Formats: sequence, structure tokens, C-alpha cells
Amino acid sequence: MVKDKLNDLDELTRENIALALWMKEFKSKDIPKDVKKRLLSDKNSSEAFGERMRYRIQDLLDNPDSYTTSYRKRYKKLLKHCNSLTSIQAYAMNHLLGMDSSRGYQNVPDQSNIQFPRDFAPQLGYQVGWHFIVGNCKDTRRQEYGILVSFYRYSLLPPEIAHGFGLSDWDNQIFEMQLAVAHAGEQHLQTRPFAIAGTTGLLKFKNQPFHYEAGKNSIISESEDELFPLRVRAWGVNQGGEEDVEIEVDLGLSSNKNFLLQGNKGCLPCCCGIGTLYYSATNLSLESGSLLKLDDEEIILNQGKFWFDHQWGNALEPLGNSRCKVVRAASTLTKTSLSRGWDWFMAQFEGEREMTMYAPHTDKNLDFYWQTGEEPPGTMEVGVKGQYIGPEKNVSDMKGTLIIDKWVKSMKSSNPQHYFITNTWYPDRWEFKFQDMIPKDIRHFIMTPIVEGGQTGYNASGAQYSEGGVYIRDPEGRYLGKGFAESVYYADAYPNMLNLAGIPNNPEMRKLLKTPEPSLLLKIKGFLYMAWPPHQKKIKKILEKCLKQGLPTDFIG
Repeated sequence: MVKDKLNDLDELTRENIALALWMKEFKSKDIPKDVKKRLLSDKNSSEAFGERMRYRIQDLLDNPDSYTTSYRKRYKKLLKHCNSLTSIQAYAMNHLLGMDSSRGYQNVPDQSNIQFPRDFAPQLGYQVGWHFIVGNCKDTRRQEYGILVSFYRYSLLPPEIAHGFGLSDWDNQIFEMQLAVAHAGEQHLQTRPFAIAGTTGLLKFKNQPFHYEAGKNSIISESEDELFPLRVRAWGVNQGGEEDVEIEVDLGLSSNKNFLLQGNKGCLPCCCGIGTLYYSATNLSLESGSLLKLDDEEIILNQGKFWFDHQWGNALEPLGNSRCKVVRAASTLTKTSLSRGWDWFMAQFEGEREMTMYAPHTDKNLDFYWQTGEEPPGTMEVGVKGQYIGPEKNVSDMKGTLIIDKWVKSMKSSNPQHYFITNTWYPDRWEFKFQDMIPKDIRHFIMTPIVEGGQTGYNASGAQYSEGGVYIRDPEGRYLGKGFAESVYYADAYPNMLNLAGIPNNPEMRKLLKTPEPSLLLKIKGFLYMAWPPHQKKIKKILEKCLKQGLPTDFIG
């Protein structure tokens, strides 16, 4: 009997390939021949992923960013775990790198350069990016559902390093998909997250028309030069309950408004080579023929509003350095926030009105993150910014206050074997108060989830988030609309990331993962560099520009 070499692949890789191809278990005979060839190629081997990661980390050791605390001890420890890596281990390990990991990717431009149809496509030269679709809908029985589909991609190596190893830009990607469905008044389900490498041959893309495939999952445009109408198909399995639940969606979406360029004309922000470029379609209608399947039950969806985001950039996963030397030098003299995470919201009000809102995590609210005690946190108040899109398609900036005073504990996982239950407290009610730049009836409103018990999920890298459909009401309880609420990095992600990377979660490693403080010598060097008047003028100009584009004051120092 001839040995099937595909069975030599590690178990988690086989499971992820099966999920991408809509199979509950890996069956070698059902893998397409061209994919089999790619799976067994040298580029897709554990030895190759290990070699490439060793080169990446050694490059960071040999060429550290100026005016940056040293990660030498951490990187030397990580190198010991790079002899052989699966694609998932390499992916998780990338999230354990230091602030200097933003170097080498395509720089975010100083101002937005978004163009269509070019930027419908994934922008592979940047570190990370996603195509993201969320919305609320009803079936023919008037049952309500919240649905999330996300195509998320990550460049494992800076492009120049990847090309040096003979990898194409698509070879260099790790792709993961998120699929979640919440049945109003009942339960929230997230399919087990899967991640596949570009070297598997399972990722396919072409533009004009937009056609994005990951295994059998797809986002496909029905127009040559426009993104919409769009067809979205995705499948997965929730494995966190008493029994597995298969979930499949087939959604047709059409757009009723022009694209919204988020932040400052599409920059959120564009600052010294890092930040993001970001646009949204804020008012999507669900087309007839859309379906939801839960196991053997086929549900016909006939009404709904959805939202689309495409965002890409550098220095988010993990947090990364500014590419401006003067900013790094200035940061040695001030306490810079290293809080990961954010809260994001979309609101679709009655009367064809929409909002997008964003509140980045800061060190001021550290007492509300990573909370796992018996009692929930207290009341968190944070500034929030966003944009309002009126029925006449007019757009206005807005700012206000977000109050979170109700919390829910995350006590489930879509796959507890690989994505540990965190028992973390997450926001479960959001109260917004805005100033007078938007209509009076929606200046003060409250969001509450369409289900009880939380709506947490996991990225394939190990990070946990909470996201799901919400009702929107005014303080008197009058219905105003529906939306989605997202909370990212409230939980300690390191236990999952270390486990997925094949690294022990012990006190020594946790100590190395703490961002080191600047040494006295580094502070002196930073002080001397910033003492020169031209550098002081330069940092002032940069700060004014970056803060205008929405960067928090304690992010940049």
C-alpha cells in the first residue's frame, strides 16, 4: 500500500484544510489534485516555515529599530522554537513579536490614496487587512438573526523577505475566516476559526470583477467594475456546545449609498508609515434568494440591512513602531500607551441613517481589560469618535461619550481544545451621548445585544473578541434601529497564542512578553536627539497631523 503523505501533515493543519473545503473531517481523497501538490511542496513544509521565521527573527535581532527598547532576550528565546513550525505556529508567533515588527511592510501613505476598483482587492504589501460583512436580517417567519462573515489576511513576512525566499505575495499570506450567527432571543454561534497558508493553493483572487476564494468560501461581485451587487458564501462548524452545529450562509447584497471613506478621507490614521486605510459600504440591502442553514434546517432570509468594511495597514497585530525616527526618539521620553484593542460599532437607524463609531483602548482604562474575577468591572467611560451618514448621503464627523455599565462573562468557546475559555468580562450594554452635530433624536441612545450570554469568538491566532447584533433604543426605550458592537482584546490572549505557537506558557516566557522599559542610556540618547530645535519642530508637526487623523494622544507619546 502506498503511504498517503498528506497524513504526515499535523492534525491542526489537516483540520483547517478540511474546514476551508467544507468538510467536517480531513479526507485525502477529496482534496483537489492541484491543492495536494501545493500541500506537499517544499514551500509549505514545516521546515520551510521554521527557516523563514528564523530568518525573520534574526533580522530583527541584527537590525533593531533606533530608539526602541531591546527585545533581544525575547527573540533569542523565540528562535529556540523555530526549528520546525506549522503555518499556524508561525502565524501565532508573529503576534508575539515586538514593536519593531512593523518594519519592512509597505508604508501607509501620508494621506489617503484609496482608488476604486483597485482597492477592492486585498492589499498584500501591508501587514494585515480584512473584508468584513455584518448585519441583521429576518426570515420568512419574522425570526431575527445577526450574521458576521470576515475574510482576514496576514502577511507573515515583510514582502522583501518573502520574495527572497521565492514566495509570491499570495504565498506569503495566512488567511482566516470568521463566521458567526446569533438567533435573536436564543443563542450566539461562532464556527470554529480556521487559518490556511497561501502556500496551500487554497487562496484565489482576481479583480474586475472582484472574486475572492478561500477553499469553498467566497466573496464574488456580480459587476465588472463595481463591488456590488455581491454574493457571499461561507460555511463552518460550531464545536463548543453539546453537539456540533453546521452553519452555512449564502447572502446576496446590494449597496444603496456611496462608499464612506473612514476617518480623514480614508485614513484612520495615516501616520509615519503606520496606521490603516479604511472604507465602508454602510447601507446594504439583503437580496432575495439569500439563505441561512443551521444543520439540516434551511432558512430563507427575505429582509435585512448589512454593512461592509475593507481595512488594511500596519502595526495593529502586533502593535508596531512609528517609521519616523523622531517619533521613536520622542517616545523614549514619554509614557506611550501599549494597550491593544478597541471597541467598534456600526448603527443603522430608521430613516436611512447610519453611524460608525470607534474607541481605541488606552492605559487610562486598564482596570477594565483582562478582568476575570467573580464580580464584573464597574462603570467605564471613554471618549468615542465617528461619522454620521444622513439620508441625503451627507457625512459629518462626530464625537461624544461612551458609557459601559453592564458586563457579561465569556464562558464558552467554539472549539475549547484549541481556543481556551477565558472567563473574561466583556461589555454587554453601551450608552452613547453625542454633541449637536447629528439629529437630536439620535444624540443619546443605548445598544443592547440581541441575545443573552455574550457573543464572543476567536481569531485563529488565539485572540478573543466579542461581536454581534444589537438593538438600538433611546433612553425611554423607543426603538431606533439595529447595529453591531465589537470589543477586541479585553481578554488575555497570550495563553492561546503561546499554545498555538508551541511555546510553554510559563513565568519566564510571560516575563519576556512584557514590553521592556527604556533604559537610562536610551532615554539620554532620546533626550539629546530631541534637544535639537529642528527635531522639536518636526515632532510638533507630526503630532498635529496624526492627532487630526484620529490617533489617541497617549498612543504616540
